[in-house]
Amino acid sequence: MESVEDSRVLVKDVRKAPTIGAGRPDHRRGACRARWTRYARWALGVFDDWFGKGRVRAQAQKAELRGDVPKAIELFVEAGKPAEAARLMVTRGDAEPDPKTRLLHYTQAAKLAPEGSDASKLARKRRAEMVIALSHDAAVSAVARRDVLEAAQDLEAVGELALAARAFKLAGDKDGEARCLTAAGEIEELESLLAGEQFKESMDRRREGAQADVELMIQSGRRRDALERLEELLASAPDDHGLRERAQSIRSRRASGPILPVVHQGARRALVLGEEVVIGRTEGTLKVPSSAVSREHLRIFRKDGAPHVLDLGSRNGTQLRGINLAGAMPIHEEMELKLGKEVPLRLRLSGATPGAIEIELGGERYLAFLGDARLPDLGWSFVMGHDGWVELVSSAEHPAHVGEIAWVPRASLLVGDALSTAREGEPDLKILGA
Repeated sequence: MESVEDSRVLVKDVRKAPTIGAGRPDHRRGACRARWTRYARWALGVFDDWFGKGRVRAQAQKAELRGDVPKAIELFVEAGKPAEAARLMVTRGDAEPDPKTRLLHYTQAAKLAPEGSDASKLARKRRAEMVIALSHDAAVSAVARRDVLEAAQDLEAVGELALAARAFKLAGDKDGEARCLTAAGEIEELESLLAGEQFKESMDRRREGAQADVELMIQSGRRRDALERLEELLASAPDDHGLRERAQSIRSRRASGPILPVVHQGARRALVLGEEVVIGRTEGTLKVPSSAVSREHLRIFRKDGAPHVLDLGSRNGTQLRGINLAGAMPIHEEMELKLGKEVPLRLRLSGATPGAIEIELGGERYLAFLGDARLPDLGWSFVMGHDGWVELVSSAEHPAHVGEIAWVPRASLLVGDALSTAREGEPDLKILGA
């Protein structure tokens, strides 16, 4: 057995032994080391080809020749040949009848193949083509659009510019489509795209301008005009959900007569518009769900400038102090009637609104104008349009305001309107729903 001293001598001798390139200049010594490193790597590669991965690669090639593609793919991966494995995955995908399974093979091949290799380019192209084929005939959802956009980028990266332009178009990416058409030299298609985009931008600007006009109409009280304009826009853009919702909002909020509920002078009132008021069980202006009341029972109207009441030949009659009315009777300061001997009806001349009649019926109070529906304290009148839409009529001396905006002299009312006689003043009148 060697002693410790012998070991020290041996180490010392080894350190003194000449190394590769010993006695040479430093640069020649470095070059010599590099050659030995390359030689060692080559020797290891030869050894690996004979006894390691080379043998596995040969097995993969044999599996491919006998048609065992899945086994060949597995062996090529084991042999460190991902490009060959990706090539076979593409071949396997080409032979697959199911489109989704084929897409899966192409996707796996694209992930496995080395970046920039021919196998990578082929796999990415095949995958992109498959994504486009699966998405072309259906509406592209948000998820599908992301896949199509990725496919378009892959096609552009591998130089398939015409197909990439088609994919960008399918994904709705006009910039990408134009870029690929330009690179591909597709001048006619590029000009068509740009012309279409210019037309679309022009239509968008026109639509935006029209919508701004609609908003101005709504704010200034021209709601009927705004609704007609929205319907015109919908005729040219029927799929515009924003326009459709805006039009529906106006329709649903129209203030319709002849009964207009409002808040006036701090109290809720139901204004009754029109030249007359007919009370009945199923017909007329005011309806009373009582079997004692006829279908059309009573009429309140103006005769010779004075308000009158007339029973319309009802089955059970209309009583004043227990006596049936016979013919038209003028309404004095206050009248307490009974419809069909059961339903109380109170009529009185309005002190706050000269010429109007206050009606109490079925627990509700109404203010009937029997002609010009004017609120003297505000200087505004109400009329019903041909379609039943209630309109507010104001004047330059008594304008109606909503916030800072002065309304047009004849404005279409919407439920929820809050109007003031002064700019930015507190609301003097609120329009309520039925």
